[in-house]
Amino acid sequence: MRDLPKFLKKDNDVLVLTLNHYNRYSNLPHEVIKKITVVYKGSKISFDVLKTKHPTTGVDLIVFSNENVNNLNVWDSIKYEIFADLVVSYLDDINDIDVVSGHDWMCGLAIAKCNDILDLPTTLTIHNEAFKGGVIEYKGEVMTFLELGIKYADAVNTVSPTHAEEIKNCQYIKKYLNNKPFFGILNGIDIDEYDPMKIIDRMITLSNNKLDPRNYAYISPYSAEDAYDIKPKIKYSWFYKGGVYEYVEDWNKIIDKGISATEVEVYGGLKGDIETPLIGFVGRATYQKGFNTMFEAVPELLEKHNIRFVFLTKGEKEIEDKLKSLANDYDGKILALIGYSLPLSSLVFAGSDWIVMPSYWEPCGLVQMESMAYCTPVIATETGGLKDTIIPLHHNPYEHSNFDKATGVLFKVPDKIGFIWGVEHALNWTFYKLNEICMFMQYVRYKCPKHPYDENAPLPMMMKNCYYHVFRNLSWQNSPSIRKYKGLFGGAIYNHYLK
Repeated sequence: MRDLPKFLKKDNDVLVLTLNHYNRYSNLPHEVIKKITVVYKGSKISFDVLKTKHPTTGVDLIVFSNENVNNLNVWDSIKYEIFADLVVSYLDDINDIDVVSGHDWMCGLAIAKCNDILDLPTTLTIHNEAFKGGVIEYKGEVMTFLELGIKYADAVNTVSPTHAEEIKNCQYIKKYLNNKPFFGILNGIDIDEYDPMKIIDRMITLSNNKLDPRNYAYISPYSAEDAYDIKPKIKYSWFYKGGVYEYVEDWNKIIDKGISATEVEVYGGLKGDIETPLIGFVGRATYQKGFNTMFEAVPELLEKHNIRFVFLTKGEKEIEDKLKSLANDYDGKILALIGYSLPLSSLVFAGSDWIVMPSYWEPCGLVQMESMAYCTPVIATETGGLKDTIIPLHHNPYEHSNFDKATGVLFKVPDKIGFIWGVEHALNWTFYKLNEICMFMQYVRYKCPKHPYDENAPLPMMMKNCYYHVFRNLSWQNSPSIRKYKGLFGGAIYNHYLK
């Protein structure tokens, strides 16, 4: 909801309505434009309506703010019961609304009321159907927030074509779709935001202008053309020579880290030379992301291969604790960074040779796009948006070499065997089998590589593929996704008024 409105507003008027979660918008320049009072279970609750702009996209934000509601947990269903009435009250005073678009279960009741009370065309985007929200009664029916949104929306979509096929026959989705439009529209990323040529500026900005990464270890802007030269130096300097530790120490001293940031705890550490493969993970510490598989597979991989892992994650305490223990058990081979830090995510993408995403399901995923934008190929489960966005290295490169196209490795089953195969397939063809490449394949246009980072070796070729694939096919700037969202909105308008 940062980038989609940004690119929609080039041709449309776009307004984003949200709650002031944990008062995060109060620190932005804003004006209080009105007050709205809603009644929740007999109690009157008054909200300031703040008007501001998104700090990086400039999109207009309408923020509903009440100190007590702001500080309720972001997953608390009460917030979104109240939010629905706030949305209806605010939009009731606006005359020229074409369509109201809500995202995920949090907007389910708001979408229902905008459709039912305001008689407006509505769409609902399902980002993760595993999260349905609480159960609520509306007009005599008892259902989850997500079910309510699906039932009342005039058109529904999810965030990748493959995931739409995966979930369209889920009983509750099929029941409430009732033949209305349902599409899979692939998410994208802003390639200007994730351009590796801007990595230094991005890290400075994301530290609230407090930390300059050049003061801690080697870092340099790079492009798809010289990633093979710059990325291994970043890896070695930050992760094997220890530049990341002082950076994290200073990051934790920043009092105001900005929106959505936490302190970072460090467990374990890494030692290696510049050609020691580094595999990274960036993402939430939740079951969905494949942690059970990684906890089973990583020790075996470390016993078999001279490789290293770096994790940047935060989430469920049980997963965090297991990861801390694993990092301590394999000190020198695993670095666990427990916290939420966007500048560190850029660093992990830039410094890793591969990123892993062994998700059990993945509606779309942005991590793989961000990783590829930083010229880092991805090892992932063949599911949902991962299947739709990663061009897989062929399972038998001897006969079907596609190093000039591949941006990662896909494995079908996200269990221990599948994950180990995925990692080993990636490492075999980018680190271990360089001699066999020349023995068994015709390198018509290239000299035989001797080292993993030789410009003509498979890994540098895949680094280049990654960036250009994101730029041409996955960025909001160049993919067809914005046009498809406009089509979704048009379908909702047709379904609401004309069908």
